[in-house]
Amino acid sequence: MVRVQGAASFGGQEFRMISRHIVVGRGSTLGTGEAVISDAVQVGELVLLSGRAAVDPATLQVVAGGFEAQARSVLADIDSVLEAAGSSRSQVARVECWLADAADFPAWNRIWLEHFSAPRPARTTVVAAFAVAGLLIELQVTAAARGAGA
Repeated sequence: MVRVQGAASFGGQEFRMISRHIVVGRGSTLGTGEAVISDAVQVGELVLLSGRAAVDPATLQVVAGGFEAQARSVLADIDSVLEAAGSSRSQVARVECWLADAADFPAWNRIWLEHFSAPRPARTTVVAAFAVAGLLIELQVTAAARGAGA
């Protein structure tokens, strides 16, 4: 993790930022070199993951096999990034989901129920077009750092 601290100015007032920790997941290509985004950022007791899509980090190609294969790949990637941040699936508070096709909503609900135990995180699901051809799902996650709020 990389620590970043600083201050921000808003409306003429100076605000001190909480220390941020940049998280790089296992096998990630996002948080390395000159990448434009980080896998996740930890701010205080929150771990905020960047949008995660079903892209194989070795080939940078969209995962083949349809919606279910992509959904499971994204969820496994999220588990990896949460682990790198010292968090876990059980600490997830909110998931924002974008689907390329509304017809995949029932499959997404089934996979969601398999992946998350009760009490499940808050969730928003919308249908959207993706800039990358072949992507069927993207997820963005907010989780507590391990032990936060315990």
